[in-house]
Order: sequence, then C-alpha cells, then structure tokens
Amino acid sequence: MNKSKSSKIKKVVFLILFLGLVLSAYVPNAQAKVEKAPDFTLRVLNSSTSGYTDFSLKNYRGHVVIVNFWATWCPPCRHEIPMLEKFYNSYRKKGVIVVGININSNMSGVKSFIKLYDMTYPVVYASSNVISNYGGINEIPQTFFISKSGKIMFHWIGEISKEALYGITNKLLEIN
Repeated sequence: MNKSKSSKIKKVVFLILFLGLVLSAYVPNAQAKVEKAPDFTLRVLNSSTSGYTDFSLKNYRGHVVIVNFWATWCPPCRHEIPMLEKFYNSYRKKGVIVVGININSNMSGVKSFIKLYDMTYPVVYASSNVISNYGGINEIPQTFFISKSGKIMFHWIGEISKEALYGITNKLLEIN
C-alpha cells in the first residue's frame, strides 16, 4: 500500500472515531458506521427547478452526497428544508449533491410543498425498497452522508443542526 493511500485511510478512521466520540457525547441521534450506500434510481419530482429528471445514486461517485429522508407533515423536516436549500446552493459548486427523499404515504401535496419551499435540490418519492435498504426509516427526518467512494460515512436521525451539516460535509470533502 502506498503512503498516500495509507494516509487517506488513517484520516478516514480518525474522522469516524472522532465524530463518533464527540457526537455520541452530545448528540444521541448521531451514528458513525461505514457501509456501502444502497444504490437507487428514482424519478425527480421537481425536474423543472432542479434540472434532474431521474436521480441514480451510482451516477454521483466522486461527489459527497447528502441523502435526506423527509415528509410534508413533519415539523422538524419543514424546519430543516430551508437550511438544506441554502446549504445546497452554496456547496453544489464544491461538488456536493443533496437529494431529498419524500416518504409521504401518497404523493398528494408533495409537489405543491416543493414549490412552497422553493426546493431546487432534487426531490424524489421513496420506494418501499429504498426505505427498506436504508434501514426502515421509522423516524424522520434522517440524513445520510455518503462519501465520494459511495460509502455511508455518517447517519443523523432527527433534525440536523447547521453546525453538523456543514461540519460533517467539510470533513468529508477534506478526506476524499
């Protein structure tokens, strides 16, 4: 193994251990368990504002991807969406992709909600397979941080803070 690759591996291990230790002391909702992100391909609901027609996770290798599960009826989701929108608009220039996965029981009202919140990052409607592959999603919101190599590096259950969103993403940008 070359020195550069060894150094990168050490940085990833340090990040996982550091974030897990720090956040577990302060945030019981934070989890750091590295695993391959389950792939999915879903139709984008806001293609006119996002510029995407379909979203396939596998197409974004080489990018940090933030996957956010949410619903229109969820107050914490409604609260974090404007922050995610602002984050996306400033970080997409750095190659960071945000995708919102809606888990409403039906699509009624989802498109009008997207317009109301002026969501420009791609929003898709969850399939039962995607929900199952990401652990069942029994609580929302949930946010998964996926590295450039396609691994889930961090999983946040509940409303994410601005500090965590930016901090975790910045660390992932450094190590990839």
